[in-house]
Amino acid sequence: MRVLFDHSVFSLQEHGGISRYFCELAAGLAGSEGIDPCIVAPLHVSRLLRRTSLPVRGWYMPRIARTHRLRQMANNLLSPFLCRGFTPDIVHHTYYLARTRLPAGIPRVVTVFDMIHERFPELMAPGEEMVAHAKSRCVRNADHVICISRQTRRDVVEILGVAPEKTSVVYLASSLGRAGAASGRPLARRPYLLYVGERSGPKNFDRLLQAYARSGLPAAGVRLVCFGGPPVSGPEHQRMRALGCGPEQVVHMGGDDSVLENLYRHALALVYPSLYEGFGLPLLEAMACDCPVLCSGVSSMPEVAGNAAWFFDPADVEDMMQAMETIAGSAQQRETLVSHGRERLGMFSWQRCVQETIRVYERCLQG
Repeated sequence: MRVLFDHSVFSLQEHGGISRYFCELAAGLAGSEGIDPCIVAPLHVSRLLRRTSLPVRGWYMPRIARTHRLRQMANNLLSPFLCRGFTPDIVHHTYYLARTRLPAGIPRVVTVFDMIHERFPELMAPGEEMVAHAKSRCVRNADHVICISRQTRRDVVEILGVAPEKTSVVYLASSLGRAGAASGRPLARRPYLLYVGERSGPKNFDRLLQAYARSGLPAAGVRLVCFGGPPVSGPEHQRMRALGCGPEQVVHMGGDDSVLENLYRHALALVYPSLYEGFGLPLLEAMACDCPVLCSGVSSMPEVAGNAAWFFDPADVEDMMQAMETIAGSAQQRETLVSHGRERLGMFSWQRCVQETIRVYERCLQG
């Protein structure tokens, strides 16, 4: 079975959870008997593809601001030429933006990660509405839709009107903490709570700031460390000052997976206040690194975390604050969550993800 992954997400992301998912999936397929995967990404910006040993047809190019649409157009034109000699049995779309011309009749699979653009259009940045339109078109043209949680599957069926039998749920897994090794000296001054990801829109970061500022944590010397996303902006600095949080209390850090794993392993807890997630990969990453999890009790997060998280109402600053103060002050609560997290991880593995995806492909080929 030959499986072609298109360029869409690799034209978009330098790194990120979606890119990681497809690299893990392609690696697992390459290690499966009788399966030949190929990633066709002519001009990609992916740092993951740049250093991978996976079969990739394309070249890395540094990201240039405001050239995304031009890069997508160039990749749509170049992809058929790079596909020569590789006639796929299955095409798996990596996101929704590619419009590559391929031979007719080849089954197409698309993975839907969330319906955040449809659920929270008012919180999206200008231009993001194109993602919802492209997603609808891609799902409509697909032979099968993989959803990364039951929550996402319900949303796809409800919002896009997709027949349930055209969908399957295939869970993700953590790529961190595989060896279970210690990650060395802390890279951030302890003690701290950890926030991971973008800080805009439905990520609900402003309420987290409010909860932290109102709590007794700053006075107790507990910092809030934020990993990922862009550097802290001027308006964000102003907001922090208005809430009484100084630069020593709310700290932004970036880096690779080794930095992220170090931060997980030495944090008092991960705090994940999102209003909506299609899955919530940082929850699993934290569990894999023995980091307690505090998160919103909405959308897919209870489905993923089960009994391995302390849930709060993401719209209630007081509830969030109390959860943060309680977990920061109780080693016993933290140990309980870590223990439950180790058990919970058994439900999620890349091997299982690969095998369930292969079954989706086989189902498509059987018609």
